[in-house]
Amino acid sequence: MHRHVRSRFTRRAIFGAGLGLGLGAPHTTFGQATPGASPVAGDDYAHPEMLVDIPWLEANGDDPPVILVGFMPADDFAQGFIPNSVQIDWPDLEVTDTTNDSLAAWQVEVERKLTNLGISRESTVVAYDEGSLFAARMWWVLHYLGHTDVRVLDGGLPAWQAAGHELEVDAPEPPNPADVPYRGDAQPDVIAQVAEVEVGLDDDGVVIVDARTADEYAEGHIPGAVNVNYPLNALPEPPKFWKPAGELKRLYGDAGVTTEKHVIPYCSTGVRSAVTCFSLRLIGHENVSLFTGSWAEWTSYPELPITTGDMP
Repeated sequence: MHRHVRSRFTRRAIFGAGLGLGLGAPHTTFGQATPGASPVAGDDYAHPEMLVDIPWLEANGDDPPVILVGFMPADDFAQGFIPNSVQIDWPDLEVTDTTNDSLAAWQVEVERKLTNLGISRESTVVAYDEGSLFAARMWWVLHYLGHTDVRVLDGGLPAWQAAGHELEVDAPEPPNPADVPYRGDAQPDVIAQVAEVEVGLDDDGVVIVDARTADEYAEGHIPGAVNVNYPLNALPEPPKFWKPAGELKRLYGDAGVTTEKHVIPYCSTGVRSAVTCFSLRLIGHENVSLFTGSWAEWTSYPELPITTGDMP
């Protein structure tokens, strides 16, 4: 099958060669004033600091470095949120064009939005959702920007309610912008651009994970991709806590996703697959690059191959 291969001078290659993107000098990663992390009870995660539970939030949620982010639609947020939260949703942070210029422009816009939310490089950011698991997308965006202290509230808003806490329903005060404009330090290894995904089709060291439903996968997917629907990362009943490490390792191991592989998750627009990315990092996969452009970008290039059916 003929495959059109675009330039391999991707963002990652440029960064690796030390050429930069004309964005100025690299930004400094400042030390974080971090509340003590409390691993989720009963876990065996490689990176338990990525998740916080309700007792951690009760103990640390009012500390000055902590910024709570309700990662959900504004209408849902208005119906009830954890006190002292700010709100943003995934469409505000979406990027489905992974060309260099697009990523550079997207980063500038995301940095502006983070600044307006009051988030600085020193912030401990705790993202939560209403049970969608999509707070992992907020985690990935900050992970890409080199933010060293970003966590997800395990179980999200339903866990807060199940613990007997009230929700705030009054209109929140607009957040105070951060004193210093947010400037990220992009980490090219945690993102996959479309040309890199195409090159990975012929690389036995790469495994592509489709986080969409089985029906979406059967209608068309990237050749060779394995299908692990993103809700499988969590327990099925609310609050949807992340599954224990052993269950997640079996889930992905059975699909051929092992720590020796370079893993590239994708979905429709990079939101559901951010959950995959979060889970893999949580259990110790260090070489995971989110194809944030996902199916929306892949199918925008008619020359790129597509496979149908329920097999890779």
